[in-house]
Amino acid sequence: MKIDEKWSVRNDNGFEWWADKNAQTIEIIGEEESPEGEKAYLISIRTDFLFSVELNEKNLKIINTLMMPYAHMAGPVYNHDAKTLSLCSLVRVHEGISEWINPLISVASVLQIGEVRIMGAEYAKLLNTKEAISSHPDNGVRSEPDEMAELIATFIAPMGKEPCKWSEDEFQETVDNYMQQPPSLMATNGGLGFTVEFPFGEESSLCRVKGDEAHPRLGNGLLLIQSFPVSGYTDVEGAKLALSLNAAELTEKPSGYGFGSYSYGKNLIHFTSFYPNAIYRSGLLVNIYYSCANRAEAMSIHLEESEWTQDSFDPKRSSIGKQILNDE
Repeated sequence: MKIDEKWSVRNDNGFEWWADKNAQTIEIIGEEESPEGEKAYLISIRTDFLFSVELNEKNLKIINTLMMPYAHMAGPVYNHDAKTLSLCSLVRVHEGISEWINPLISVASVLQIGEVRIMGAEYAKLLNTKEAISSHPDNGVRSEPDEMAELIATFIAPMGKEPCKWSEDEFQETVDNYMQQPPSLMATNGGLGFTVEFPFGEESSLCRVKGDEAHPRLGNGLLLIQSFPVSGYTDVEGAKLALSLNAAELTEKPSGYGFGSYSYGKNLIHFTSFYPNAIYRSGLLVNIYYSCANRAEAMSIHLEESEWTQDSFDPKRSSIGKQILNDE
């Protein structure tokens, strides 16, 4: 990332730096080893967003309805002790994927920096709090931003004005070659997008990936929405659940790629992510699909206490399968 030494502080596992007036920390927070002995590292990207945030009913509703559903590659995480709100991403990296995942980590960090610069003052006013502005311990407050702080305006958003980089053929090939068997229950292609169902308890959860719905600030790319049915939650309780899921997924251990945010609405927990045109690469769509499958399995266990088995993939559990049975 070519971080300027003058505006960074190194530590044993990474570094903290100031692209502008908000501190960002990028570090390894853990290691894992697969059954095959392959080592993976959990890499965290966290940018200070807001200080002195009271998590009252009004603020919870604002965070849940205005901030979390429009996430890109990061989500808000609340620290109850410090009363801070940060933007966070968390990804598991091993040698086999490092070549293509590292650029995604860089873009995620740039998007966090740009988001706090663009939206910090607005959300500080909405939540009746203050922006998380800080200074380098030796060199003070940065007077001129790093060029990476401007990349949304100079690079990412302009690329977003171009048509979606993912083609209809890529969506079709992904569905045909990977999604007509487990871990998918049922999958359909629809031009620039696909819809897939995964097992969720005795029912199914829905995952939609769309290339024809632009982000309001980043333009064209991939919009991902995973939806999980829940019941018995008020709007406030649902918002608290979504924030707790963000804390687990984006600061502790990701189930899929920790690029995005949970939110709650109408008896559904959603995970929303947006991958801008700037990160396009051939084959990424397949990796995103398997990442969604990992998240779907983790959420089935967490919310339904239901692990996936061979019986989980009975087509009768899918909404499409049930519709066919009802028609018969």
